[in-house]
Amino acid sequence: MDLTTAASTRLERLRQVLEHRVRRSIDTAPPLIRAGVLIPLLARGHGIEVLFTRRTDTVLTHKGQISFPGGQREDSDVETVETALRESYEEIGLEPSRVTVLGELDDVFTAVSSFVITPVVGLVEGGIDDLVPAPDEVKSLLVVPVAQLLDPQVHTTETRSLGEQRYRIHYYTVGDDVIWGATGRIVYQFLKAWEEAA
Repeated sequence: MDLTTAASTRLERLRQVLEHRVRRSIDTAPPLIRAGVLIPLLARGHGIEVLFTRRTDTVLTHKGQISFPGGQREDSDVETVETALRESYEEIGLEPSRVTVLGELDDVFTAVSSFVITPVVGLVEGGIDDLVPAPDEVKSLLVVPVAQLLDPQVHTTETRSLGEQRYRIHYYTVGDDVIWGATGRIVYQFLKAWEEAA
């Protein structure tokens, strides 16, 4: 079996895992803000890779952090999937027609910005050379193979307490970049689904 067949089989199993799981959603009422992000998957030569963005130091929230393309839901968005696709087009020039949505992960709450984020997993058709990051929001793109994110040496955790509540922070160190915060939690959740699809 060649790699492309193996990759497409794995992606189909991932779609089934996402479709059949019970998704945990968080109700949003003010001051909470509904948001959507896209986890863009790329099938390139040696396997599946994940596309991230490096945020500029001038954006309103989460300055300079590694994140997924996405943002706040607008009234015109019927579903959060539309938010993720619209924002991905605005932030990196990714045409929604190039994305095959495989499913959604559990909602993630960010205490810092009061966002409730719905992560949308999508397979991107074609290369990324034609993507154009919005200069006011995205400094550059970062592509990381799924296999690298699964490397135990890349992933570390830390437990913090906030009042009575204890929560775990996930860090993924890739070269000079550290993926953490809400994006780290989303990556951890995605990798669990990916491993389930093995």
